Amino acid sequence: MKVLLYSHVFHPSTGGVETVSRTLAEGFAQRGIDFKLLTSTPADKDRSAFPFEVIRTPDAARVRELLGWADVVLFNGASLALQPALIFSRKPFIWVHVGYQVSCIDGLGWVDGVAAPMTPWASLGFHLKRSGPAKAMAGGLKLLLRRIVAKRFVARHVAITRWMDEAQPLPRQVQIYNPFPIDRFRGAAPVSEAPYDFVYLGRMVSEKGVDTLVEAFARVVGQAHVKPRLLLIGDGDRLAAMQQLARTLGVEEQVHFAGRQSGQALVDWVGQGALGIVPSAWQEPMGGVAIELMAAGRGLIVSEHGGLAECAGDAGLRFPNGNAQALAERMLQVLAEPHLRHTLGQRALQRSALFTPDRFVDQYIELLREASRKR
Repeated sequence: MKVLLYSHVFHPSTGGVETVSRTLAEGFAQRGIDFKLLTSTPADKDRSAFPFEVIRTPDAARVRELLGWADVVLFNGASLALQPALIFSRKPFIWVHVGYQVSCIDGLGWVDGVAAPMTPWASLGFHLKRSGPAKAMAGGLKLLLRRIVAKRFVARHVAITRWMDEAQPLPRQVQIYNPFPIDRFRGAAPVSEAPYDFVYLGRMVSEKGVDTLVEAFARVVGQAHVKPRLLLIGDGDRLAAMQQLARTLGVEEQVHFAGRQSGQALVDWVGQGALGIVPSAWQEPMGGVAIELMAAGRGLIVSEHGGLAECAGDAGLRFPNGNAQALAERMLQVLAEPHLRHTLGQRALQRSALFTPDRFVDQYIELLREASRKR
């Protein structure tokens, strides 16, 4: 079986898609799968070596050559890339749904800091008002094409959580969780040694709900009988705004912005927080950060609409997306009941064992074999 793995974004770019694509690729390589990874991300000055072939920004002739070589194509995302050559090649291909690309124009249900409709006609109406006829109709046409390809040509669809399976039901769909390399987080310091009460890990962008977290924390500071501390790990276009928000709310001395971290430094920083908060404002399809925090033995508070609550299970408390008051109440509960962080932390460690990446890599290989046999 020869596999072409397509990842629109890949190293040196960073993010959830890039991490999952690399984990899949490394798993394929370890199992002796004959595959190549294709990406639209240029290497630029990065000279990283991988134990597999990475093909970047190929021209049309190279794409045709790769499609002729492959038995099956796996897209980490619902992408129209490689079309129409892929359909004409009659090679089976699989779409992994990491967003809502066949439900709405923007693919997120979130645009410029506000929630957007996640059904086709409502999405078109929203974008007509927001972006004007030209952009909305272009986006609507791409959505229509994705929906046609999804229903008529995709061999198998993968929903990355049960939430996604129900939120975006598609024919020939199976559910496989995203594989994340979580073992490194098991070396995080014990909860009892953490100097910060709460930790956020992720990008500083509007859909991640960091503003909700900072606002909630300010309410906690005003009501708690102790002096809580909040640690924020990550970078993004909202970083400066979040720093200003902390100053405006008068909690800048109790909030530490650690910036972007990686490698062992990231694990060490995660170990500085006693309980993880994943406050996504949008309906997060899965949320690999929650899995990483659980592997570090951190209990969670997560937004309830989306795949986060499913991943957290009994290791997490929940609050309605975007509701700062409800989040503050959960944080106050943890501060008032110190045993909670330890109880949730133990549950988190146990639950993280359900998300061992090898298991999901094997499921993908079996799905690829099944699809390639049905050519």
